[in-house]
Amino acid sequence: MSDALRQTIFDIWRIISQGGWIMGAIFFAGQLGWFLILERWWHYRKADGKPHRFLGRLQANGGAGAQGVNGGPKNTGTRGANGVFGAVAQAITSARADGHEAMVRKAREALHEHVPELSRHLGTLAVLAGAAPLLGLAGTVIGIMETFRVITLYGAGNPSMMAGGIAQALMVTEAGLVVAFPMLICHDHLQKRADHIEDECVAGATKLIRMYSEPARAGGAA
Repeated sequence: MSDALRQTIFDIWRIISQGGWIMGAIFFAGQLGWFLILERWWHYRKADGKPHRFLGRLQANGGAGAQGVNGGPKNTGTRGANGVFGAVAQAITSARADGHEAMVRKAREALHEHVPELSRHLGTLAVLAGAAPLLGLAGTVIGIMETFRVITLYGAGNPSMMAGGIAQALMVTEAGLVVAFPMLICHDHLQKRADHIEDECVAGATKLIRMYSEPARAGGAA
């Protein structure tokens, strides 16, 4: 272990020790929050199937790339759809022969099954972001109470004895705000990303059903 890393670990431990259990709780909330942020970021990378690209290739093939959905055969020139939209497109394609109503029903079932997964852990992240400053406020109260306890026992004539409680109050308050602020920003960004993926899936499913329905309607009209 290098000296720099050892010194960093020692500084973190010293700060947590000075802040007490409240500082430990804030530190834990921060670590858990960043773990959830990274997990959601990686999940959204895989969940974003980019429906517009798949539908553009499918339309260029005149709808002949139905078998390329979700990793199917690629000899049609259309790459498979991935992510949440891939599952929705697979459900729609499986019901293509049964008509428009069946495709709509399958699309709704697939969206109902896979879309809620996009919001997983976002509620927990919001709770952690809201709890961190409240824990900081609790640490402030504890630090002020410690300061008054010292004043009660030894009087106000020795500022150095009161400094410990005041330092604890300010340190824990600052830690709570530092942990909460970036988590709030990341939560807002991740929520918008989840909403964007959901909106694209719904729009893509609607367009895919329309593309699959048009040949059947044209044949019926003929």
